[in-house]
Amino acid sequence: MTPRNYLYLLKKYDEYQPQIDRLLESIVTTLAPNKIASSPEELGQVVDKLYKSYPFVELLYCLDEQGLQTTDSAAAPGIADSKRREAGLGSDRSNRVYYSAARDNHRAITVTSPYLSSATHQLALSAVQRFTAADGKVSYLVINFNLEKLISFLNGDELRRRIHPIFQVVYGIIGVLLVLVSGLLLYSAGSSLFEVIYKHTNTATQAFSTVILITLGLAIFDLGKTILEEEVLLHKDIHHQGSSRRTISRFMSAIVIAVSIESLLLMFKSLLGDATHLNSAVWMLMAAVALLVGLGVYLKLTNDKA
Repeated sequence: MTPRNYLYLLKKYDEYQPQIDRLLESIVTTLAPNKIASSPEELGQVVDKLYKSYPFVELLYCLDEQGLQTTDSAAAPGIADSKRREAGLGSDRSNRVYYSAARDNHRAITVTSPYLSSATHQLALSAVQRFTAADGKVSYLVINFNLEKLISFLNGDELRRRIHPIFQVVYGIIGVLLVLVSGLLLYSAGSSLFEVIYKHTNTATQAFSTVILITLGLAIFDLGKTILEEEVLLHKDIHHQGSSRRTISRFMSAIVIAVSIESLLLMFKSLLGDATHLNSAVWMLMAAVALLVGLGVYLKLTNDKA
């Protein structure tokens, strides 16, 4: 299941609340509540039609003046029946936030703030239209909207959101393979260390080789962990540069650490008598410093624009 970042969704809602409220109000305004309330078949047809144009529509039903549900909940095709815990008809909704908001609001249409839906167990919004039923009593037409799908719809990310699980599988495979490679390197380092301890052959050279293998294993493991965390386990907002800054800084940090350790190892080899690696060690250390400075400049510039 795709991980959800509810804080991200709430932040996006706060950013675009006026536009979201106007959109939902415009959707509800086009409906004929008296006709819908008197015909269960019409209820299902309306929610199906709405779902084709607005894939974030979830449920549609009516309430009486006391908050009792007078119709079954018509679910959109994208809502699994297993997520719904009750049929709806006759249910008491008087303690729900959308009923209270519509009852206390004298406007014809009320749009609620985000809340966790008891039907889908996800963040949702409700738009409630107050109308006068055929018997002259006040009634309410309620439409539930999925907040995550709504944000994706407004961002134009609907197709990307559907394909995203495939990308997660590919990134997951890549991350696992990198972790396995790091495991092989660590196994090789362990074997080399065993030879150093028990065979006492080329102790210094073998020790440096072991450190190199461990360092490479650490760098590759950190790379694989970063891919799994950034692309598989965490929710990323491709429209916000903060996600890119975090990913780039983590990748670059792993590279800087690996290059720095390798340059130090080459310097130690030079101190032990193999001076041929001294120039390479200096250049690698300078490269690590340049990478670190470049990363700092990048973070500074992007932070100013954030």
